[in-house]
Amino acid sequence: MHILSLIEQYELQFSNNNYFGDIGVDPSYSIVEGSLPVLVSAPHAINHFREHAVKPADMYTGSLALLLQKLTNCYCIYSNSFSKEDPNYILGGEYKAALRALVKEHRIQFVIDLHGASKLREFDIDLGTLYGTSIRENNLNDVIGIFNNNGITNVRQNHTFSASHPGTITSYCAKELLVQSIQIEINRNYRNPNAFDLFQKTIHSLEQIIKLLGGV
Repeated sequence: MHILSLIEQYELQFSNNNYFGDIGVDPSYSIVEGSLPVLVSAPHAINHFREHAVKPADMYTGSLALLLQKLTNCYCIYSNSFSKEDPNYILGGEYKAALRALVKEHRIQFVIDLHGASKLREFDIDLGTLYGTSIRENNLNDVIGIFNNNGITNVRQNHTFSASHPGTITSYCAKELLVQSIQIEINRNYRNPNAFDLFQKTIHSLEQIIKLLGGV
């Protein structure tokens, strides 16, 4: 099946009920296991609740995570149902507990947390690294180099989203689980199936990043 068709097929489970996902499903996350010691996370694949308000989904981050799992056989965790827990903001929670279990049981070496930014942002990609403390410098340089080699050159670091809030997935993994982690904010222009040439650059970049970090 063509990648675009797969993406659209995967996205259906997230766009269900106007991006509230499969309402009432427990737990409100899903896991796909693999063999590569890299975990891709998509906590905002559906609408999420933060500070007494519903925030819209980071569209196509969930389907991108699933596609990357299929392409690389990495591990994957993503939100599948609306809940009052925003996994990338609250301290603790069931999503992070499941993530912890995955990291410990399967000796995950890297966690990549995918997010979506508005097309109005000044960057194509913003890498949140807690200002350089969540991932080794050589690995970060490799990540940036892969994006650049695939034609994504406006890659910032901690420009708008540093992931330094203690409730973020990246902060939790780096500080509590002591595993290298990075938050990747993807401009809407680079996760839009209607601009597939740009979306494909994102897919190829992330696939190569996962394989490199996973030792393939």
